[in-house]
Amino acid sequence: MTKRERDILRQGGHRHGACLHHGHAHEQDHAAWSRRDFLTRMGLAAAGTVLTVGNHTVRAFGQSRLLGALQQSGSDRILILIQMNGGNDGLNMVVPVENDIYYNNRPTIAIPKSSAVLLDNETGLHPAMSPLENLWMDGRMAVVHNVGYENQTRSHFEGTVNWSTGRDQGAPESTGWLARYLINENPNFFSNPLDYPLAVRVGGPATLFQSSSGNLAVTFSDASDLDRFVEQGGFYDTENVPATLYGDELAYIRSVTNASFRYVESVQNATQAGSNLSGYPDSGLSSSLAVIARMLRGGLPTNLYTVSRGGFDTHSNQGGPQGGHASLLGDIAQSVAAFMADLEQDGLDQRVVVMTFSEFGRTLRENGSGGTDHGAGAPMMLFGAGLAGGLYGTQSDLLDLYGGDPRYTTDYRAVYSTLMQDWLGLEGDVVDTVLGGTFSRLDFVENRASVGVDDPVVPRSFELHQNYPNPFNPSTQIRFDLPASAHVRLTVYDIEGRRVTTLIDRTVASGSHAIDFHADALPSGTYLYQLQTGSSVLNRKMILAK
Repeated sequence: MTKRERDILRQGGHRHGACLHHGHAHEQDHAAWSRRDFLTRMGLAAAGTVLTVGNHTVRAFGQSRLLGALQQSGSDRILILIQMNGGNDGLNMVVPVENDIYYNNRPTIAIPKSSAVLLDNETGLHPAMSPLENLWMDGRMAVVHNVGYENQTRSHFEGTVNWSTGRDQGAPESTGWLARYLINENPNFFSNPLDYPLAVRVGGPATLFQSSSGNLAVTFSDASDLDRFVEQGGFYDTENVPATLYGDELAYIRSVTNASFRYVESVQNATQAGSNLSGYPDSGLSSSLAVIARMLRGGLPTNLYTVSRGGFDTHSNQGGPQGGHASLLGDIAQSVAAFMADLEQDGLDQRVVVMTFSEFGRTLRENGSGGTDHGAGAPMMLFGAGLAGGLYGTQSDLLDLYGGDPRYTTDYRAVYSTLMQDWLGLEGDVVDTVLGGTFSRLDFVENRASVGVDDPVVPRSFELHQNYPNPFNPSTQIRFDLPASAHVRLTVYDIEGRRVTTLIDRTVASGSHAIDFHADALPSGTYLYQLQTGSSVLNRKMILAK
């Protein structure tokens, strides 16, 4: 344990300033976070060229070795990150509905099981997220339990930097993990620029795309800012400048600005060519996602996008099934559901994965102001038609705590690693280089990108997935993965352990497999399904609700 972690634990598990009752220290912490956040958003806290044209910030971009790899592979896959800014309360978002410790520690803000949207018999979503239920039932939503990292300090700034850079807590890394994904070994920006931006940021941490040479994303503060900027357009004259040092500097700045406008022009063309094929709620987040849908539909080749929703620092008056946190989660759910429904109209959803993240979770125990303070681990959500929907990772038992808070059980870089390799198609050694280490990969991507020509995608491990839909009536699908050919027995039992039926009892080839289970003649209740191969046995529960 580090000295810093020991100091945190001596303070009741929380860095001084992380809790509302720390008074002036908490106000100073938020002031520092706000200043840093503002500087980072505006690009003033990082290296690189930052310009202001009119009232809008414009950034220069570079080329990318890894983007080049994507171009060579012909990948048109999209990754969209939604920042839940402020530290989202994961326990009230993905609710442990059978855990008495959760309910005992949250007497006024806990989500009753009767109100939750059940994901399985032990886990539910906050009722405000019911718009996501169809995505869950269709297998287009994955939840990764209890994601975080070692030595969580519960600082907004440090948490955001860690998630943006992919660094260990306290490490000196200052470049974003997505910037390293995009960075070029030999930048040649001015002589051979691309015709479109490497990334588009409509909110979210600027550090995600910060490289040692500058920021690699074209940045807009929100959807209305993007609309105004796209309408402005235009180029600056680099020839008609004074023959002085000042003139040389002015020509350089104008050339950078022109390069930026080159990308804005491509964004403008795509945004005007594209349209939304279904409606969106009236919120800033929805507007940002609607604009991204138009860019995609208009043919913008950019692979990476970020958006942000603030307000998740719920120290007071958080509420339970209703209240401030419910409104925030409802906005996330409604916006994502509308975005995915829009993309589904013409099959664009097959190319897109959406990932949520927040700088930390919240405390297990509610505070005296009806809220929660800065915590540690929290769940992440992913959405997309190419996913193997379900629950991944290990939910906290709320007994093994980190300074009083749920301890993380999945390193956040395992999610990054999975997305880069299985979704975007990077080679494993490249992924490890980008992240600065090797991290266990998860199996939530079903439609995996092949990194070799005609190489079959073979599962990395023996895995039994949660059935979909669940609860179900009267049919559901059971999926499993085999890393090698094996004799497999898949059996369904009732809750008393009596065999109901055997779905498979034969040799099955390596790969991912799906079996339909029809329960027309069975009564409602909880059933078990067991996958056995050799000495390995996996079990899961499913709910038949007629």
